[in-house]
Amino acid sequence: MKLTSLRTAVTAVAMLAVGASLGAGCDSQGDQTGTVNDPAKSAPSSSSPSSKAATAINTVTVCANTSSAPCLASNVGPSGVWQDVMTTTIKTSNVSDLFVGASLVTGLFTSTTVTGNGSGATSKAMAMGGVSVRMVVDGDATKAYPDTTGAGVTFDERIQTLSANLGNVFTDCFAQGGTTGTGCTLTQEQVTVALDTTSAHSFNFILLNVGTGSHTLKLQAQVNTAATAINGGVAVANALYGLGSLTVEADRLVNSFSF
Repeated sequence: MKLTSLRTAVTAVAMLAVGASLGAGCDSQGDQTGTVNDPAKSAPSSSSPSSKAATAINTVTVCANTSSAPCLASNVGPSGVWQDVMTTTIKTSNVSDLFVGASLVTGLFTSTTVTGNGSGATSKAMAMGGVSVRMVVDGDATKAYPDTTGAGVTFDERIQTLSANLGNVFTDCFAQGGTTGTGCTLTQEQVTVALDTTSAHSFNFILLNVGTGSHTLKLQAQVNTAATAINGGVAVANALYGLGSLTVEADRLVNSFSF
């Protein structure tokens, strides 16, 4: 009997030990499975997250000129051509509307001169300078309200015109009774008007239902200058833009909103 009892006890202890080992193995296997299948602990996604706002700045000055008037800015751009000024990107996670604010410092210089002549003809001079901007989203310049034609919004413009009927200066030589035959010279009368202004401007664009995904927004600027003169007139025009900022905010207007 004693031998049977001893065998029974040894068998019971062995079974308990095997059961404990199996239990520990099951617990360990459960932890590993949870770690592998837990989504929160999986590898991060390579796609960039959506954002509510984006911004860009400009610190480069670009100038356009006419009539051989030198621009003081180091960067001289062609007149009448759209140039990229600031670019930024924003990613939307759902159908969104974008509110875009654009600001630029602009400068204009116009000079007109009229000169007298012996024929009595009117001397005229006209100088024009301007700066326009537009918003381009994903390569399309017709999506930004209110400029849905892509023609641009005028930030700054001036048209300066000067005309006069002038003669010759009556100098003291003629007042003393002299003539051109005695050595008196005729000096043409001349009038010049020059204006040089600098100011900061801003405008808000609205883009409706741009859709999901990443969007590229560009602020483009165009400088325009022109100068004409007749009968001894002289005209000079410069236009430039410089410091600027671009801010983009994603939001959602009421459903089916339209202008």
